[in-house]
Amino acid sequence: MDFVERSRELDILRGLYSDSATGRGRVALISGPGATGKTELLRAFADHVGAAGGLVLRAACSRAERLLPAAVMGQLFHSVTLPAEVMRRIGAFVDIEGVATEGDADIRAVHAMCVELLDIARNRPLVLLVDDVEFADEQTLHTLLYLQRRLTAAQILVVLTESPQPQPFHPEFRAEISRQASFCNIQLSPLSEAGVADLLRGWTDDETATALAPAYHEVSGGNPLLLHALGQDRRVAGSTEPTGVAVGDQFRQAVLSCLRRWDPTILETAHGLALLGDFATPALLARLLDTKPARVQWVLNALTMSGLLHGGRFRHPAARAAVLHDLAPDALSDMHARAAELLHAEGAPAPAIGGHLLAAGGLAEPWAITVLQDSATHALAEDRVDDAVESLKLAHEMCDDEPRRAALTAMLAACQWRVNPAAVSQHLQSQREALRAGHLSERHAAALLRYQLWHGHRADAQETLRHLRDTRQQLDATTAAELEGCAEWLRLHFPVAFAELDASTDVGPTAAPAGAPVRSDGSLGSATPSLTAVLTDGVTDEVIARAEQVLGSHLLVDVGLESALCALQTLVYADRMDRAVHWCDVLGTEAGARGATTWHAILSDVRSHIALRQGDLPLSERFAREALDAMSPHNWGVAIGSPLSNMLLAKIGMDKLDEAEAQLKHVIPDAMRDTWFWPMYLRARGHLHLAGGRVHAALADFETCGQLATQWGMDLPTLLPWRGDLAQVYLRSGRPDRARGMVTEQLSRPGADNARTRGISLRLLGSALDVKQRVNTLRQAANLLQESGDRYQLFLALAALSSAHYGRGEFNTSRVVARSAMQLAKDIQAQALCRRLLPGGDAAGADDPDTPPEHEEMSRLSDAEQRVATLAALGHTNREIGKKLYITVSTVEQHLTRVYRKLNVRRRTELSLGLPMDAAGAGLLAVAPGGAERSWPQWESAVQAS
Repeated sequence: MDFVERSRELDILRGLYSDSATGRGRVALISGPGATGKTELLRAFADHVGAAGGLVLRAACSRAERLLPAAVMGQLFHSVTLPAEVMRRIGAFVDIEGVATEGDADIRAVHAMCVELLDIARNRPLVLLVDDVEFADEQTLHTLLYLQRRLTAAQILVVLTESPQPQPFHPEFRAEISRQASFCNIQLSPLSEAGVADLLRGWTDDETATALAPAYHEVSGGNPLLLHALGQDRRVAGSTEPTGVAVGDQFRQAVLSCLRRWDPTILETAHGLALLGDFATPALLARLLDTKPARVQWVLNALTMSGLLHGGRFRHPAARAAVLHDLAPDALSDMHARAAELLHAEGAPAPAIGGHLLAAGGLAEPWAITVLQDSATHALAEDRVDDAVESLKLAHEMCDDEPRRAALTAMLAACQWRVNPAAVSQHLQSQREALRAGHLSERHAAALLRYQLWHGHRADAQETLRHLRDTRQQLDATTAAELEGCAEWLRLHFPVAFAELDASTDVGPTAAPAGAPVRSDGSLGSATPSLTAVLTDGVTDEVIARAEQVLGSHLLVDVGLESALCALQTLVYADRMDRAVHWCDVLGTEAGARGATTWHAILSDVRSHIALRQGDLPLSERFAREALDAMSPHNWGVAIGSPLSNMLLAKIGMDKLDEAEAQLKHVIPDAMRDTWFWPMYLRARGHLHLAGGRVHAALADFETCGQLATQWGMDLPTLLPWRGDLAQVYLRSGRPDRARGMVTEQLSRPGADNARTRGISLRLLGSALDVKQRVNTLRQAANLLQESGDRYQLFLALAALSSAHYGRGEFNTSRVVARSAMQLAKDIQAQALCRRLLPGGDAAGADDPDTPPEHEEMSRLSDAEQRVATLAALGHTNREIGKKLYITVSTVEQHLTRVYRKLNVRRRTELSLGLPMDAAGAGLLAVAPGGAERSWPQWESAVQAS
């Protein structure tokens, strides 16, 4: 056989042939669903008969020829070369034009054809094979019945095949032929899993066939036609998976071919089944197709027998898709519209109905708008944003009620904001008009405020702000809490837009703390001023707990992006970097899983800022790039200044000045100048100017930062240390006195006692002092920056401290500190900058991994003794050493006594000569995040234990 093994059925036919060859004629009817291998079985049997010396006459019936008299008999007689005399005698009966339609003429034709067949069978066994006999013409059917009654002593075997039909064409023929003693029925069914494995052995080895059989049986239902198609798809795909099934075009075409072999009613029912999907029942299908449920049930049973269906559903999505695609577009649209009406009448869920409405292009029914709106809500809850957008667009097109259209537009804007903020700009005008007409809820008005601020529509945003203030008494508690939760972040980043509101409530910007949000009553402040409190009043446990509660209580979609960002920045400016990283990653993962591109981009930007404050320049650069890649500059709106600022500062620190310069080519929206993103960007650009030697340009940018921070009431060094930036310009210009003045003023500002801010300020102050006065200040700066965890700023402090020691002639100590600075620089990829900052070429060779140990005597010291010796060599007193290492002064003295003896030195000042640089540097690196050694707990325990 060609591609299907039917050994049991073939053996039955061989036995019937043996009987007929002995003069006992038989009739066999092979029944089975379409594409179960009936035709192939006939072909294999014909080969057997030919090899055994029998004569085979073959015919295939078709629906198109069933009205032609004796059409099938003509095929039989013409299927082989018969004697000319035989063909002449039967020519009158199988010639269409010569056949009469009168009953007696038909009888004569039937008799004559049977005589010829019986005469042929006298000399050799004769087999008549008729495929799809249900489509045979009446003349042929009469001939077969006439012949069957005369097979008692004839060497004739008649083999017929049929497929079940919802409405049999010739039930009398079926009944008559099956009641004769010579009749035998062979029922075909799809292949079992074992049969599928046998078939697969024709394509591959036994082991692979056995492994593939379950999956192939599951997809095909054992249907040989579908299996053959799957084999072709597998060869095209070149699949090598031991248990995988490649489903492609051949399979889809085979599904349609299988359905078209039957009555058109079956294909029509399959169309309805594919369209209704999981909601298909015989009753609903019957209503959809305007037929009877019993007829539909018969079709479903037949399709199940063929292997196409399982449990009343298509076995594979590709089969369902192929059937749907088979419908013409107009017919498909009409059927979807009918399905939507039926499902609505049945009370089906909105998402199920909404899909049909979308496919139909809508319906002129009032309920359709509600269904589409509900469907969009469900789609958004499942993060199918595109589906939600399409549902809302269609609902908006169908709606002619203005208040409802405004609400639908607001929902549509909220969906689009998740993935494409730029698309929201097309709705701003209509939403503004809806707000004026009183058609927007307060929650939608607050969302409109976000869009207007993001896209730089300041005047419109101020109008929306006034509306929110004027309607404050109408807000319910939940809405009021939501608005206050996001107001703090908006107030910080869009100060100009809030300025008019501040003035109208008689509260000037100088009377308000930086970033203070607007209450629902229009005044400044908030029920939860976490970020404001951290920036102005310092860190408290209550503020941190409040921020963690906001982040941990809700999903991102529930808490609102601004509230989440405000809570994140609270942790950042409170130097709770580990918690900020944790929550940023949690929210970022959620945003990614939900396909919320906007949220993902903004959170990547926050993560970049966190990495920058941790001094992790490569990580900051990576997240900034991720943020910029996630959304185009057009989608970023005025907020583009934030990721650009982070990118610039990270590249400057890594000395990638050319790449940083390239970032300045981004077109900055003019409206960004009225937002906090503008001084952020100016500060980063100023540092790029400074790194490139453009001192005057840097001075102008930093001064503008200071003016804006002061003007907007946000002059806080934790937020924007512009005075420290100016101090760097003055140091570069040779004006240390001006630099000292700037830093001193910065240290007096609220929030300047933060470890990181104070450490940076002291580093700049130390650099502005006389050479002999720098060391202590720079050492304090290094300790504070080590505590804060900012590796980049710690590296800068160590480089400055190394220079200070070098300037005092303490060359060995300078080299010790330089080694620590260089190690940090390697970790954050700032080696190039480090080489320029370190004095006397001390960086040369500092990062050489092959540098040999300078003193073998160091191996004699325990870990605890090395730590104590290192801190002593760097100038710390015994009390300071004890405090840092959490040991008593007496223990410090004991360690130093042993160190002196092992290193053969007599006093503390000789330790810098006795200690190798890598050992001395370990003292500063021990608690520096990301340094060469990250084992503070281990060595602390060792010191305490000793």
